[in-house]
Amino acid sequence: MSKNIYLAGGFFTPKQNQLLDRIEAQLKANPTVNYLHSPRDHQYKGISADHDPEGLFGGYEWATETYNNDITAMQLADLIVVAWDNILPDTGTAWEMGYMYAAQKPIVLFCEDDLQKEGLNLMLVKSIKTYLQDLDELKDFDFDLIPTRLYSGPII
Repeated sequence: MSKNIYLAGGFFTPKQNQLLDRIEAQLKANPTVNYLHSPRDHQYKGISADHDPEGLFGGYEWATETYNNDITAMQLADLIVVAWDNILPDTGTAWEMGYMYAAQKPIVLFCEDDLQKEGLNLMLVKSIKTYLQDLDELKDFDFDLIPTRLYSGPII
């Protein structure tokens, strides 16, 4: 049975957007993925900081609708895949991880950054089921079984 995945990750820098692009491509090629929800592709009225013809970005209406859409998508998802940028962490992504952890949904965290210097926050380390660093693994990862792979680097 293939899974519905919520893909969390910041999309505020070119690095973050490129990472999401590469992760999405791998997940779309994975036979155990049924549906992939990426919040950057489901913004309220297609609004973004760069595209806001109605002047709604950053306002209450935009925030409420974006929040509600993301909550619904997380509730419908079987698990979350996190594109973690440890250099410029996104607080919204951290919040989404906490939400999914509280909902008892598995967390697969992917991070390419060298964590030997900076380490990974203990709250993230303790909440993830699977830690991945190799992008190619996502294409063949078994999201039906979701094997446990613990993070073993420095913890802050």
